[in-house]
Amino acid sequence: MNGTSPVTEEMRASLLQRIAAAERLWVLATRDLTAEHVNHFERGGVLPMAFTLLHAIAGQDASRRALFGGPLIWEAYAARVGYEGKLPARGTPMEAAERIRARDMDAWREYQAKVFAATRAAIRDAALARLGERFTMPPEVYAGGFLELLSGTADRVRVIDVAEAWIYQHAIRHVGELEHARALVGLRGVG
Repeated sequence: MNGTSPVTEEMRASLLQRIAAAERLWVLATRDLTAEHVNHFERGGVLPMAFTLLHAIAGQDASRRALFGGPLIWEAYAARVGYEGKLPARGTPMEAAERIRARDMDAWREYQAKVFAATRAAIRDAALARLGERFTMPPEVYAGGFLELLSGTADRVRVIDVAEAWIYQHAIRHVGELEHARALVGLRGVG
């Protein structure tokens, strides 16, 4: 045991409820987006929505895979969505992030739905013991992010804590970014 309380079914249910609510916000925020919207380039230093989509949702796909296994769903959608470069992650240079574009928003919404369903199923089906396992990562991945604020120390990080940070909190953070970007292209907010 890592000095934290055991993971319970109530903890799992609470996390799943929060993730499902965050995913509903994403569905609302992306349902009317066109390629023109997501590829809009406001000015240097302001990232297009395509960056937010690829970073947040493909990041959720990768986090689900890292925590619970299964295929990376993105591999089946990259060509259809129209982006085949390296997926943006923490530390992606601004010049590269500004150039990210997507072509097919219907394919994107299909991909997003599959990621959401796979994520919820992975958490729902994981053994409580798995959710409570210690999760180790390089110090540079841990340091300076929400996970560090949540857990306080790297030796207390459990799989459920990583899911809280990398799936739920990350989705909430970036859907707020998406709402602001919607305003830049003349669309209303959703939350």
